[in-house]
Amino acid sequence: MRWAARLARLPLAVAAATAALFGSAHAAGAEELLPEVHIPAAGLPLREAVVTQSSGGSLQTVLRLSAVRLVGPNISLITRVLNGSVPGPTISILPGDRLSIVLENQLGAPLGRDATNNYHHPNSSNLHVHGLHVNPNAPGDDVMGTIVRPGTSSRFEYKLIPDHSPGTYWAHPHHHGSQVMQAGAGAASALLVRDPPGFLSHQLEALQDHVLVLQNLPRAILQKAAKASGDKLFEVDEWELPQDLWLVNGAPMPVLTMKPLEWHRLRFIMAGVSSWLHMDFGDCQVALLAKDGIYINDFPRFIATITLPPGGRADVVLRCSGEGDQVVQSLAAHGNKDVFVGPLLTLRTLGPVVDAGVLLPWKPLSRPTYLQDLRGELTAPDCRCMTPLGLGGNTKWISGHLYEGPKQYLHQWPQDAVAERVISGVDKHTYHQHTWPFQLQDDPAGADPYFKAGDWHDSYQNIVDSQVTVRFSTVDYSGPEIVHCHILSHSDMGMIGVELVRGHGPDACACDLLGEAKPVALVGLPGGKPGHALMFAAASTFLAMLGIGAATMLQVYQTVSNAADYAELPDGQTSSRMPTEPVNAGLVSMI
Repeated sequence: MRWAARLARLPLAVAAATAALFGSAHAAGAEELLPEVHIPAAGLPLREAVVTQSSGGSLQTVLRLSAVRLVGPNISLITRVLNGSVPGPTISILPGDRLSIVLENQLGAPLGRDATNNYHHPNSSNLHVHGLHVNPNAPGDDVMGTIVRPGTSSRFEYKLIPDHSPGTYWAHPHHHGSQVMQAGAGAASALLVRDPPGFLSHQLEALQDHVLVLQNLPRAILQKAAKASGDKLFEVDEWELPQDLWLVNGAPMPVLTMKPLEWHRLRFIMAGVSSWLHMDFGDCQVALLAKDGIYINDFPRFIATITLPPGGRADVVLRCSGEGDQVVQSLAAHGNKDVFVGPLLTLRTLGPVVDAGVLLPWKPLSRPTYLQDLRGELTAPDCRCMTPLGLGGNTKWISGHLYEGPKQYLHQWPQDAVAERVISGVDKHTYHQHTWPFQLQDDPAGADPYFKAGDWHDSYQNIVDSQVTVRFSTVDYSGPEIVHCHILSHSDMGMIGVELVRGHGPDACACDLLGEAKPVALVGLPGGKPGHALMFAAASTFLAMLGIGAATMLQVYQTVSNAADYAELPDGQTSSRMPTEPVNAGLVSMI
Protein backbone atom coordinates (compact mmCIF):
# COMPACT_ATOMS: atom_id res chain seq x y z
CA MET A 1 0.00 0.00 0.00
CA ARG A 2 1.18 3.53 -0.78
CA TRP A 3 0.89 4.80 2.83
CA ALA A 4 2.95 1.85 4.08
CA ALA A 5 5.65 2.53 1.52
CA ARG A 6 5.74 6.19 2.52
CA LEU A 7 6.03 5.27 6.22
CA ALA A 8 8.84 2.86 5.41
CA ARG A 9 10.73 5.69 3.72
CA LEU A 10 10.13 8.13 6.58
CA PRO A 11 13.28 7.24 8.58
CA LEU A 12 15.40 7.71 5.46
CA ALA A 13 13.76 11.05 4.77
CA VAL A 14 14.35 12.20 8.37
CA ALA A 15 17.97 11.06 8.22
CA ALA A 16 18.52 12.83 4.92
CA ALA A 17 16.92 16.02 6.22
CA THR A 18 19.04 15.90 9.37
CA ALA A 19 22.21 15.34 7.36
CA ALA A 20 21.25 18.16 5.02
CA LEU A 21 20.68 20.48 7.99
CA PHE A 22 23.84 19.68 9.90
CA GLY A 23 25.98 18.39 7.03
CA SER A 24 25.59 21.72 5.26
CA ALA A 25 27.45 23.36 8.13
CA HIS A 26 30.23 23.68 5.58
CA ALA A 27 29.79 27.44 5.77
CA ALA A 28 29.78 27.32 9.56
CA GLY A 29 33.25 25.93 9.88
CA ALA A 30 32.90 22.22 9.12
CA GLU A 31 35.51 22.50 6.39
CA GLU A 32 38.15 23.32 8.98
CA LEU A 33 37.80 19.72 10.21
CA LEU A 34 38.77 18.25 6.84
CA PRO A 35 42.22 16.71 6.45
CA GLU A 36 44.66 18.73 4.40
CA VAL A 37 46.56 17.49 1.36
CA HIS A 38 49.60 19.62 0.65
CA ILE A 39 50.44 20.57 -2.92
CA PRO A 40 54.18 21.26 -3.03
CA ALA A 41 55.81 24.16 -4.78
CA ALA A 42 56.91 23.78 -8.38
CA GLY A 43 60.37 22.46 -9.13
CA LEU A 44 60.66 19.79 -6.43
CA PRO A 45 61.64 16.15 -7.15
CA LEU A 46 58.98 13.94 -8.69
CA ARG A 47 57.22 11.96 -6.00
CA GLU A 48 55.79 8.49 -6.50
CA ALA A 49 52.41 7.33 -5.20
CA VAL A 50 52.07 4.61 -2.58
CA VAL A 51 51.89 1.19 -4.29
CA THR A 52 49.47 -1.56 -3.25
CA GLN A 53 50.68 -4.79 -4.85
CA SER A 54 49.16 -8.22 -5.31
CA SER A 55 50.74 -11.41 -4.04
CA GLY A 56 49.81 -15.06 -4.35
CA GLY A 57 47.43 -14.37 -7.23
CA SER A 58 45.16 -11.84 -5.55
CA LEU A 59 44.84 -8.38 -4.08
CA GLN A 60 42.20 -7.10 -1.70
CA THR A 61 42.25 -3.39 -1.08
CA VAL A 62 40.05 -0.45 -0.12
CA LEU A 63 39.58 2.88 -1.88
CA ARG A 64 38.02 5.59 0.27
CA LEU A 65 36.31 8.47 -1.49
CA SER A 66 36.39 11.47 0.83
CA ALA A 67 36.64 15.23 0.99
CA VAL A 68 39.93 16.99 1.70
CA ARG A 69 41.29 20.49 1.52
CA LEU A 70 44.09 20.95 -1.02
CA VAL A 71 46.54 23.57 0.18
CA GLY A 72 49.66 24.89 -1.45
CA PRO A 73 51.23 28.03 -2.88
CA ASN A 74 48.25 30.14 -4.00
CA ILE A 75 46.01 27.04 -3.71
CA SER A 76 43.19 26.40 -1.27
CA LEU A 77 40.12 24.37 -2.19
CA ILE A 78 37.96 21.51 -0.99
CA THR A 79 37.63 18.56 -3.33
CA ARG A 80 37.16 14.78 -3.46
CA VAL A 81 40.05 12.31 -3.52
CA LEU A 82 40.85 8.62 -3.05
CA ASN A 83 42.54 7.53 0.18
CA GLY A 84 43.34 11.09 1.16
CA SER A 85 45.87 11.80 -1.58
CA VAL A 86 46.26 13.22 -5.10
CA PRO A 87 46.51 10.93 -6.94
CA GLY A 88 45.29 7.91 -5.00
CA PRO A 89 47.43 4.81 -4.37
CA THR A 90 48.83 2.86 -7.30
CA ILE A 91 47.27 -0.60 -7.65
CA SER A 92 49.64 -3.24 -9.04
CA ILE A 93 48.51 -6.72 -10.15
CA LEU A 94 49.57 -9.52 -12.50
CA PRO A 95 47.73 -11.19 -15.40
CA GLY A 96 45.45 -13.88 -14.00
CA ASP A 97 45.12 -12.16 -10.62
CA ARG A 98 41.88 -11.67 -8.76
CA LEU A 99 41.41 -8.04 -7.73
CA SER A 100 38.92 -7.09 -5.03
CA ILE A 101 38.32 -3.40 -4.31
CA VAL A 102 35.94 -2.10 -1.67
CA LEU A 103 34.88 1.44 -2.52
CA GLU A 104 33.94 3.30 0.65
CA ASN A 105 31.97 6.46 -0.03
CA GLN A 106 32.79 8.66 2.95
CA LEU A 107 31.08 11.73 1.53
CA GLY A 108 28.12 13.38 3.20
CA ALA A 109 24.38 13.07 2.69
CA PRO A 110 23.00 12.85 -0.86
CA LEU A 111 22.88 16.59 -1.33
CA GLY A 112 22.54 17.95 -4.82
CA ARG A 113 20.18 17.80 -7.73
CA ASP A 114 18.83 14.78 -9.59
CA ALA A 115 18.83 15.61 -13.30
CA THR A 116 19.94 13.02 -15.82
CA ASN A 117 22.21 14.33 -18.59
CA ASN A 118 23.31 17.24 -16.46
CA TYR A 119 25.67 17.53 -13.52
CA HIS A 120 23.94 15.75 -10.64
CA HIS A 121 24.40 13.45 -7.62
CA PRO A 122 27.82 14.97 -6.78
CA ASN A 123 28.25 12.65 -3.77
CA SER A 124 27.15 9.36 -5.38
CA SER A 125 29.86 7.23 -6.90
CA ASN A 126 31.08 3.90 -8.25
CA LEU A 127 34.31 2.60 -9.78
CA HIS A 128 35.69 1.98 -13.26
CA VAL A 129 38.92 0.11 -13.98
CA HIS A 130 39.78 2.03 -17.11
CA GLY A 131 41.19 -0.14 -19.89
CA LEU A 132 41.02 -3.52 -18.18
CA HIS A 133 39.50 -6.37 -20.18
CA VAL A 134 37.28 -7.71 -17.40
CA ASN A 135 33.68 -8.75 -16.82
CA PRO A 136 31.36 -5.74 -17.37
CA ASN A 137 28.63 -7.22 -15.17
CA ALA A 138 28.26 -6.71 -11.42
CA PRO A 139 30.19 -7.19 -9.23
CA GLY A 140 32.73 -6.42 -11.96
CA ASP A 141 33.18 -3.27 -14.03
CA ASP A 142 29.51 -2.27 -13.77
CA VAL A 143 29.35 1.53 -13.86
CA MET A 144 25.65 1.95 -14.68
CA GLY A 145 23.88 -0.51 -12.42
CA THR A 146 26.05 -0.14 -9.32
CA ILE A 147 25.69 3.08 -7.33
CA VAL A 148 27.64 3.66 -4.12
CA ARG A 149 25.66 6.25 -2.23
CA PRO A 150 27.08 8.52 0.48
CA GLY A 151 27.88 6.67 3.65
CA THR A 152 27.82 3.24 1.99
CA SER A 153 30.35 0.89 0.43
CA SER A 154 30.41 -1.69 -2.34
CA ARG A 155 32.82 -4.44 -3.32
CA PHE A 156 34.02 -4.66 -6.92
CA GLU A 157 35.50 -7.99 -8.05
CA TYR A 158 37.68 -8.44 -11.13
CA LYS A 159 39.29 -11.66 -12.38
CA LEU A 160 41.90 -11.04 -15.05
CA ILE A 161 42.32 -13.67 -17.75
CA PRO A 162 45.70 -15.48 -17.53
CA ASP A 163 47.11 -13.76 -20.62
CA HIS A 164 45.68 -10.28 -19.99
CA SER A 165 47.88 -7.62 -21.56
CA PRO A 166 50.38 -6.19 -19.06
CA GLY A 167 50.33 -2.42 -19.15
CA THR A 168 49.27 0.94 -17.80
CA TYR A 169 45.65 1.45 -16.72
CA TRP A 170 43.85 3.50 -14.10
CA ALA A 171 40.86 3.49 -11.76
CA HIS A 172 38.40 6.31 -11.15
CA PRO A 173 34.80 7.04 -10.10
CA HIS A 174 32.33 6.76 -12.98
CA HIS A 175 28.84 7.65 -11.73
CA HIS A 176 26.92 9.44 -14.49
CA GLY A 177 26.59 13.10 -13.56
CA SER A 178 29.39 13.28 -10.98
CA GLN A 179 32.46 12.36 -13.03
CA VAL A 180 33.70 15.95 -13.28
CA MET A 181 33.26 16.56 -9.54
CA GLN A 182 35.06 13.33 -8.61
CA ALA A 183 37.41 11.87 -11.24
CA GLY A 184 37.90 15.32 -12.74
CA ALA A 185 38.75 16.95 -9.43
CA GLY A 186 41.42 14.62 -8.08
CA ALA A 187 39.87 11.18 -7.39
CA ALA A 188 41.98 8.85 -9.55
CA SER A 189 44.54 6.07 -9.10
CA ALA A 190 47.06 4.43 -11.40
CA LEU A 191 46.46 0.72 -12.02
CA LEU A 192 49.31 -1.37 -13.38
CA VAL A 193 49.21 -4.90 -14.74
CA ARG A 194 52.79 -5.95 -14.17
CA ASP A 195 54.90 -7.69 -16.80
CA PRO A 196 55.36 -11.34 -15.79
CA PRO A 197 58.97 -12.52 -15.43
CA GLY A 198 60.51 -13.07 -18.84
CA PHE A 199 57.76 -11.21 -20.71
CA LEU A 200 59.93 -8.21 -21.64
CA SER A 201 63.36 -8.17 -23.23
CA HIS A 202 66.29 -7.99 -20.81
CA GLN A 203 66.89 -4.41 -21.93
CA LEU A 204 63.36 -3.25 -21.19
CA GLU A 205 63.13 -5.23 -17.97
CA ALA A 206 66.20 -3.42 -16.59
CA LEU A 207 64.83 0.09 -17.15
CA GLN A 208 63.93 2.41 -14.32
CA ASP A 209 60.13 2.69 -14.40
CA HIS A 210 58.15 5.82 -13.52
CA VAL A 211 54.37 6.28 -13.31
CA LEU A 212 53.19 9.83 -14.01
CA VAL A 213 49.53 10.68 -13.37
CA LEU A 214 48.59 13.92 -15.15
CA GLN A 215 45.64 15.75 -13.58
CA ASN A 216 44.21 19.20 -14.05
CA LEU A 217 41.78 21.25 -12.02
CA PRO A 218 40.01 23.58 -14.49
CA ARG A 219 38.43 26.18 -12.24
CA ALA A 220 35.64 27.32 -14.57
CA ILE A 221 34.45 23.78 -15.39
CA LEU A 222 34.53 22.70 -11.75
CA GLN A 223 32.64 25.80 -10.63
CA LYS A 224 30.01 25.24 -13.32
CA ALA A 225 29.58 21.57 -12.40
CA ALA A 226 29.32 22.36 -8.69
CA LYS A 227 26.69 25.04 -9.25
CA ALA A 228 24.61 22.97 -11.69
CA SER A 229 24.63 19.87 -9.47
CA GLY A 230 23.75 21.75 -6.30
CA ASP A 231 27.03 20.65 -4.74
CA LYS A 232 27.54 21.95 -1.20
CA LEU A 233 31.13 20.76 -0.93
CA PHE A 234 33.27 22.21 -3.70
CA GLU A 235 33.93 25.90 -3.24
CA VAL A 236 36.78 27.92 -4.63
CA ASP A 237 37.48 31.58 -5.31
CA GLU A 238 39.54 33.03 -8.12
CA TRP A 239 42.47 33.79 -5.84
CA GLU A 240 42.46 30.25 -4.39
CA LEU A 241 43.03 28.30 -7.61
CA PRO A 242 44.70 29.14 -10.93
CA GLN A 243 42.51 29.06 -14.01
CA ASP A 244 43.85 25.65 -15.05
CA LEU A 245 46.14 23.96 -12.52
CA TRP A 246 48.07 20.95 -13.83
CA LEU A 247 49.59 18.41 -11.46
CA VAL A 248 51.97 15.52 -12.14
CA ASN A 249 51.74 12.98 -9.32
CA GLY A 250 50.09 15.69 -7.25
CA ALA A 251 52.66 18.42 -7.83
CA PRO A 252 53.10 21.28 -10.33
CA MET A 253 56.17 21.07 -12.56
CA PRO A 254 58.06 18.32 -10.70
CA VAL A 255 61.61 17.36 -11.65
CA LEU A 256 62.65 13.86 -12.75
CA THR A 257 66.41 13.42 -12.51
CA MET A 258 68.31 10.92 -14.65
CA LYS A 259 71.85 10.40 -15.86
CA PRO A 260 72.89 11.50 -19.36
CA LEU A 261 72.05 8.90 -22.05
CA GLU A 262 70.34 6.64 -19.50
CA TRP A 263 67.12 5.08 -20.83
CA HIS A 264 64.03 5.37 -18.60
CA ARG A 265 60.48 4.08 -19.00
CA LEU A 266 57.79 6.69 -18.38
CA ARG A 267 54.12 5.70 -18.07
CA PHE A 268 51.85 8.69 -18.68
CA ILE A 269 48.23 8.53 -17.50
CA MET A 270 46.05 11.39 -18.72
CA ALA A 271 43.52 11.79 -15.91
CA GLY A 272 42.46 15.32 -16.85
CA VAL A 273 38.94 16.62 -17.36
CA SER A 274 38.72 17.97 -20.87
CA SER A 275 41.88 19.31 -22.53
CA TRP A 276 44.11 16.98 -24.50
CA LEU A 277 47.91 17.10 -24.50
CA HIS A 278 50.36 17.45 -27.38
CA MET A 279 53.48 16.55 -25.42
CA ASP A 280 56.97 17.52 -26.54
CA PHE A 281 60.20 16.36 -24.85
CA GLY A 282 62.69 18.96 -26.01
CA ASP A 283 65.96 17.48 -27.23
CA CYS A 284 65.43 14.10 -25.59
CA GLN A 285 65.19 10.92 -27.68
CA VAL A 286 61.77 9.29 -27.32
CA ALA A 287 60.51 5.87 -28.44
CA LEU A 288 56.88 4.80 -28.12
CA LEU A 289 56.42 1.46 -26.33
CA ALA A 290 52.69 1.13 -25.61
CA LYS A 291 49.38 2.96 -25.85
CA ASP A 292 46.40 2.48 -23.57
CA GLY A 293 48.07 -0.45 -21.83
CA ILE A 294 48.82 -2.41 -25.04
CA TYR A 295 52.32 -2.81 -26.48
CA ILE A 296 52.86 -1.73 -30.08
CA ASN A 297 54.23 -4.11 -32.71
CA ASP A 298 57.12 -1.97 -33.95
CA PHE A 299 59.09 -0.85 -30.89
CA PRO A 300 61.20 1.25 -30.93
CA ARG A 301 58.94 3.70 -32.81
CA PHE A 302 60.76 7.01 -32.48
CA ILE A 303 58.45 9.99 -32.15
CA ALA A 304 58.75 13.71 -31.47
CA THR A 305 55.45 14.17 -29.64
CA ILE A 306 52.71 12.10 -28.06
CA THR A 307 49.00 12.83 -28.25
CA LEU A 308 47.18 12.16 -25.00
CA PRO A 309 43.42 12.70 -24.88
CA PRO A 310 41.51 12.54 -21.60
CA GLY A 311 41.66 8.96 -20.35
CA GLY A 312 44.54 7.96 -22.65
CA ARG A 313 47.87 6.48 -21.64
CA ALA A 314 51.27 6.30 -23.29
CA ASP A 315 54.38 4.37 -22.29
CA VAL A 316 57.60 5.79 -23.71
CA VAL A 317 61.28 4.96 -23.37
CA LEU A 318 63.45 8.07 -23.42
CA ARG A 319 66.89 9.46 -22.68
CA CYS A 320 68.45 12.91 -22.68
CA SER A 321 72.05 13.81 -23.50
CA GLY A 322 74.33 16.22 -21.65
CA GLU A 323 73.74 17.86 -18.31
CA GLY A 324 70.88 20.31 -18.03
CA ASP A 325 67.10 20.58 -18.06
CA GLN A 326 64.57 19.65 -20.71
CA VAL A 327 61.00 20.84 -20.21
CA VAL A 328 58.22 18.42 -21.09
CA GLN A 329 55.44 20.66 -22.33
CA SER A 330 52.20 20.52 -24.23
CA LEU A 331 52.45 22.51 -27.44
CA ALA A 332 49.95 24.28 -29.61
CA ALA A 333 48.61 21.99 -32.31
CA HIS A 334 46.47 22.04 -35.45
CA GLY A 335 43.70 24.56 -34.85
CA ASN A 336 44.82 24.79 -31.20
CA LYS A 337 41.40 23.38 -30.27
CA ASP A 338 40.98 22.22 -26.67
CA VAL A 339 44.69 21.55 -26.24
CA PHE A 340 46.48 22.63 -23.09
CA VAL A 341 49.51 24.78 -23.91
CA GLY A 342 52.12 24.97 -21.18
CA PRO A 343 54.83 23.14 -19.21
CA LEU A 344 54.16 19.91 -17.29
CA LEU A 345 57.44 18.67 -15.81
CA THR A 346 61.22 18.94 -16.07
CA LEU A 347 63.66 16.21 -17.11
CA ARG A 348 67.02 16.93 -15.46
CA THR A 349 70.19 15.13 -16.56
CA LEU A 350 72.91 15.06 -13.95
CA GLY A 351 76.04 13.06 -13.21
CA PRO A 352 78.28 10.77 -15.26
CA VAL A 353 77.25 9.59 -18.71
CA VAL A 354 75.64 6.14 -18.77
CA ASP A 355 75.50 5.14 -22.43
CA ALA A 356 73.04 2.25 -22.48
CA GLY A 357 73.38 1.80 -26.23
CA VAL A 358 70.64 1.65 -28.83
CA LEU A 359 67.17 0.32 -28.20
CA LEU A 360 66.65 -3.17 -29.56
CA PRO A 361 63.43 -4.17 -31.37
CA TRP A 362 60.89 -6.02 -29.26
CA LYS A 363 57.24 -7.06 -29.32
CA PRO A 364 55.20 -9.57 -27.33
CA LEU A 365 55.76 -13.18 -28.39
CA SER A 366 52.01 -13.78 -28.30
CA ARG A 367 48.81 -11.87 -27.68
CA PRO A 368 45.54 -12.83 -26.02
CA THR A 369 42.48 -13.58 -28.12
CA TYR A 370 41.00 -10.13 -27.58
CA LEU A 371 44.13 -8.54 -29.11
CA GLN A 372 44.58 -10.70 -32.22
CA ASP A 373 45.24 -8.73 -35.41
CA LEU A 374 41.90 -7.98 -37.06
CA ARG A 375 43.12 -6.30 -40.24
CA GLY A 376 42.58 -7.63 -43.73
CA GLU A 377 40.00 -9.74 -45.50
CA LEU A 378 40.73 -12.87 -43.48
CA THR A 379 39.04 -11.23 -40.51
CA ALA A 380 36.06 -9.68 -42.28
CA PRO A 381 33.68 -8.21 -39.70
CA ASP A 382 30.65 -10.16 -38.53
CA CYS A 383 28.83 -6.95 -37.57
CA ARG A 384 29.34 -3.35 -38.65
CA CYS A 385 27.78 -0.22 -37.11
CA MET A 386 28.26 3.53 -37.36
CA THR A 387 28.91 5.61 -34.25
CA PRO A 388 28.77 9.37 -34.89
CA LEU A 389 29.82 11.61 -32.01
CA GLY A 390 28.10 14.93 -31.49
CA LEU A 391 27.50 15.92 -35.10
CA GLY A 392 24.87 18.51 -35.95
CA GLY A 393 23.27 21.00 -33.60
CA ASN A 394 23.62 19.12 -30.30
CA THR A 395 27.26 18.24 -29.73
CA LYS A 396 26.71 16.06 -26.66
CA TRP A 397 25.16 12.90 -28.11
CA ILE A 398 26.29 9.50 -29.41
CA SER A 399 24.58 7.98 -32.46
CA GLY A 400 21.97 10.73 -32.26
CA HIS A 401 20.98 10.09 -28.64
CA LEU A 402 21.68 11.43 -25.20
CA TYR A 403 21.96 8.85 -22.44
CA GLU A 404 18.57 7.18 -21.98
CA GLY A 405 19.22 4.59 -19.29
CA PRO A 406 21.32 1.52 -18.43
CA LYS A 407 19.22 -0.84 -20.55
CA GLN A 408 18.52 1.43 -23.52
CA TYR A 409 21.00 0.00 -26.01
CA LEU A 410 22.51 1.87 -28.96
CA HIS A 411 23.81 -1.24 -30.77
CA GLN A 412 23.88 -4.98 -30.20
CA TRP A 413 26.99 -6.95 -31.14
CA PRO A 414 27.25 -10.75 -31.44
CA GLN A 415 29.47 -12.48 -28.91
CA ASP A 416 32.72 -14.13 -30.08
CA ALA A 417 32.64 -12.02 -33.24
CA VAL A 418 34.71 -9.47 -35.11
CA ALA A 419 32.93 -6.13 -34.77
CA GLU A 420 33.65 -3.13 -36.97
CA ARG A 421 32.77 0.40 -35.95
CA VAL A 422 33.07 3.58 -38.00
CA ILE A 423 33.41 6.49 -35.58
CA SER A 424 32.99 10.08 -36.72
CA GLY A 425 33.58 13.23 -34.71
CA VAL A 426 36.84 12.07 -33.11
CA ASP A 427 38.49 15.36 -34.01
CA LYS A 428 36.33 17.07 -31.37
CA HIS A 429 35.56 14.25 -28.92
CA THR A 430 37.55 11.56 -27.13
CA TYR A 431 35.93 8.20 -27.87
CA HIS A 432 36.29 5.68 -25.03
CA GLN A 433 35.06 2.10 -25.07
CA HIS A 434 34.89 -0.15 -22.00
CA THR A 435 35.88 -3.84 -21.77
CA TRP A 436 36.92 -4.46 -25.39
CA PRO A 437 39.80 -2.33 -26.78
CA PHE A 438 39.74 -1.56 -30.49
CA GLN A 439 42.28 -1.68 -33.32
CA LEU A 440 42.89 1.05 -35.91
CA GLN A 441 42.29 -0.38 -39.38
CA ASP A 442 44.02 2.34 -41.41
CA ASP A 443 46.73 4.94 -40.99
CA PRO A 444 44.92 8.13 -39.95
CA ALA A 445 45.40 11.37 -41.86
CA GLY A 446 48.13 13.71 -40.76
CA ALA A 447 51.13 11.34 -41.02
CA ASP A 448 51.67 11.45 -37.26
CA PRO A 449 53.77 8.38 -36.36
CA TYR A 450 52.00 8.23 -33.01
CA PHE A 451 49.02 6.69 -34.85
CA LYS A 452 49.42 3.65 -37.10
CA ALA A 453 47.15 0.99 -38.52
CA GLY A 454 47.28 -2.01 -36.22
CA ASP A 455 47.63 0.05 -33.03
CA TRP A 456 45.22 -0.64 -30.18
CA HIS A 457 43.36 1.97 -28.12
CA ASP A 458 40.54 2.28 -25.65
CA SER A 459 40.55 6.12 -25.73
CA TYR A 460 41.02 7.85 -29.08
CA GLN A 461 41.05 11.38 -30.44
CA ASN A 462 42.78 12.77 -33.53
CA ILE A 463 42.17 16.44 -34.27
CA VAL A 464 43.34 16.19 -37.89
CA ASP A 465 41.12 13.24 -38.85
CA SER A 466 37.45 13.31 -37.92
CA GLN A 467 36.66 9.68 -38.80
CA VAL A 468 38.25 6.36 -37.93
CA THR A 469 37.41 2.73 -38.67
CA VAL A 470 38.15 0.29 -35.85
CA ARG A 471 37.59 -3.38 -35.12
CA PHE A 472 37.37 -5.30 -31.87
CA SER A 473 36.78 -8.89 -30.74
CA THR A 474 33.74 -9.47 -28.54
CA VAL A 475 35.34 -12.41 -26.77
CA ASP A 476 35.52 -13.65 -23.16
CA TYR A 477 32.44 -11.80 -21.87
CA SER A 478 28.88 -10.85 -22.69
CA GLY A 479 26.82 -8.01 -21.32
CA PRO A 480 26.81 -4.21 -21.47
CA GLU A 481 29.46 -2.26 -23.32
CA ILE A 482 29.77 1.37 -22.24
CA VAL A 483 30.80 3.94 -24.85
CA HIS A 484 31.23 7.63 -24.17
CA CYS A 485 33.19 10.78 -24.73
CA HIS A 486 35.97 10.91 -22.14
CA ILE A 487 35.80 14.67 -21.99
CA LEU A 488 34.14 14.24 -18.61
CA SER A 489 31.96 17.33 -18.89
CA HIS A 490 30.52 15.94 -22.14
CA SER A 491 29.90 12.52 -20.60
CA ASP A 492 28.13 14.01 -17.56
CA MET A 493 25.91 16.01 -19.91
CA GLY A 494 24.67 12.88 -21.68
CA MET A 495 27.38 11.93 -24.17
CA ILE A 496 27.42 8.35 -22.96
CA GLY A 497 25.59 5.24 -24.10
CA VAL A 498 25.19 1.54 -23.47
CA GLU A 499 25.54 -1.22 -26.05
CA LEU A 500 24.97 -4.94 -25.65
CA VAL A 501 27.15 -7.93 -26.47
CA ARG A 502 24.81 -10.92 -26.58
CA GLY A 503 23.90 -13.86 -28.77
CA HIS A 504 25.74 -15.44 -31.69
CA GLY A 505 25.55 -15.28 -35.44
CA PRO A 506 24.33 -12.63 -37.87
CA ASP A 507 20.91 -12.25 -36.25
CA ALA A 508 22.58 -10.93 -33.09
CA CYS A 509 23.92 -7.91 -34.98
CA ALA A 510 21.67 -4.87 -34.75
CA CYS A 511 22.56 -1.20 -35.13
CA ASP A 512 20.77 1.91 -33.90
CA LEU A 513 18.28 0.18 -31.63
CA LEU A 514 17.12 3.55 -30.32
CA GLY A 515 16.57 4.88 -33.82
CA GLU A 516 14.88 2.90 -36.59
CA ALA A 517 15.45 -0.30 -34.58
CA LYS A 518 16.35 -2.77 -37.31
CA PRO A 519 18.63 -5.77 -37.69
CA VAL A 520 21.44 -5.10 -40.13
CA ALA A 521 22.57 -8.67 -40.84
CA LEU A 522 20.24 -10.36 -43.35
CA VAL A 523 22.80 -12.92 -44.51
CA GLY A 524 22.16 -16.57 -43.67
CA LEU A 525 18.42 -16.28 -43.05
CA PRO A 526 16.25 -19.36 -43.69
CA GLY A 527 15.85 -19.86 -47.43
CA GLY A 528 18.56 -17.36 -48.27
CA LYS A 529 16.48 -15.86 -51.10
CA PRO A 530 15.96 -12.14 -51.78
CA GLY A 531 12.20 -12.54 -51.34
CA HIS A 532 12.65 -14.00 -47.89
CA ALA A 533 15.06 -11.24 -46.94
CA LEU A 534 12.61 -8.57 -48.04
CA MET A 535 9.75 -10.24 -46.19
CA PHE A 536 11.96 -10.54 -43.12
CA ALA A 537 12.93 -6.87 -43.35
CA ALA A 538 9.28 -5.83 -43.72
CA ALA A 539 8.25 -7.96 -40.75
CA SER A 540 11.15 -6.57 -38.74
CA THR A 541 10.12 -3.00 -39.49
CA PHE A 542 6.48 -3.72 -38.59
CA LEU A 543 7.40 -5.35 -35.28
CA ALA A 544 9.86 -2.57 -34.53
CA MET A 545 7.15 0.05 -35.10
CA LEU A 546 4.83 -1.87 -32.78
CA GLY A 547 7.61 -1.98 -30.21
CA ILE A 548 8.29 1.75 -30.47
CA GLY A 549 4.57 2.49 -30.11
CA ALA A 550 4.25 0.22 -27.10
CA ALA A 551 7.37 1.71 -25.53
CA THR A 552 6.01 5.23 -26.05
CA MET A 553 2.65 4.37 -24.44
CA LEU A 554 4.42 2.66 -21.54
CA GLN A 555 6.72 5.63 -21.05
CA VAL A 556 3.77 8.03 -20.94
CA TYR A 557 2.06 5.85 -18.33
CA GLN A 558 5.22 5.63 -16.24
CA THR A 559 5.83 9.36 -16.44
CA VAL A 560 2.34 10.08 -15.12
CA SER A 561 2.30 7.35 -12.47
CA ASN A 562 5.79 8.14 -11.19
CA ALA A 563 5.39 11.91 -11.00
CA ALA A 564 4.01 11.88 -7.46
CA ASP A 565 6.77 9.68 -6.09
CA TYR A 566 9.76 11.04 -8.02
CA ALA A 567 10.78 13.69 -5.51
CA GLU A 568 10.83 11.11 -2.72
CA LEU A 569 13.31 8.72 -4.35
CA PRO A 570 16.71 8.53 -2.63
CA ASP A 571 19.78 9.68 -4.51
CA GLY A 572 20.32 7.45 -7.54
CA GLN A 573 17.28 5.20 -7.04
CA THR A 574 14.81 4.49 -9.80
CA SER A 575 11.15 3.58 -9.54
CA SER A 576 10.35 -0.11 -9.34
CA ARG A 577 7.83 0.39 -12.15
CA MET A 578 10.58 0.96 -14.69
CA PRO A 579 10.95 -1.99 -17.11
CA THR A 580 14.10 -4.08 -16.97
CA GLU A 581 14.38 -4.15 -20.77
CA PRO A 582 13.49 -1.48 -23.34
CA VAL A 583 10.52 -2.73 -25.34
CA ASN A 584 11.84 -1.83 -28.76
CA ALA A 585 15.34 -3.25 -28.11
CA GLY A 586 13.84 -6.47 -26.77
CA LEU A 587 11.69 -6.94 -29.87
CA VAL A 588 14.59 -6.29 -32.19
CA SER A 589 16.88 -8.70 -30.37
CA MET A 590 14.27 -11.46 -30.73
CA ILE A 591 13.71 -10.97 -34.46
